[in-house]
Amino acid sequence: MNKLFTLFTLLTLAGMARADILINPNIVVANGGQGYGGGRIHVCTLTPFNSVYADAGRSEWLARQKVSRRCQQGQGNNSLFCEPAKASCITTTLDERLDESDDASTLLVFDGARQRGESLSIDRDIPDLARYGFANRISSFTVPAGWVVRFFEETDFRGGYYTRKGGEQEATDFNNRIKSVRILSR
Repeated sequence: MNKLFTLFTLLTLAGMARADILINPNIVVANGGQGYGGGRIHVCTLTPFNSVYADAGRSEWLARQKVSRRCQQGQGNNSLFCEPAKASCITTTLDERLDESDDASTLLVFDGARQRGESLSIDRDIPDLARYGFANRISSFTVPAGWVVRFFEETDFRGGYYTRKGGEQEATDFNNRIKSVRILSR
């Protein structure tokens, strides 16, 4: 989501009135299947004629090279319009939580799927989510890296439970059935 927002912001800033957008759908920012979990990413675009080519990389140099290759696939090899030096680039962060809160070291629970809708930031054990108007409302959540959290179906940490580790996740196994939350480790 953050990648798309960044790309659309970049295109808006470029003043494009109408353009065909060709974005690399396979932007990979992982190392051996393990996500980096944040950090900087560089997004570069080239805009020959009415086409917009975009790609991303861990360094500006890499992003420029990737968008240049992508542009050349559409415009032809050695196209003057696809030189890496002509790319417009921005630097952004991969950690979406920085956009949503100042404190990225809290559990975020949402009443909608895919981390959308009303949310509650949790930094301590909550024996009764009803006190916060969130009992039986959790549909998705974001657990900070390194944390282990347990979601309980009853108040006061009783009943069936589901244990989850860091990352953005859907509450598919226990959607709208959680009444208390305990942070097991940080």
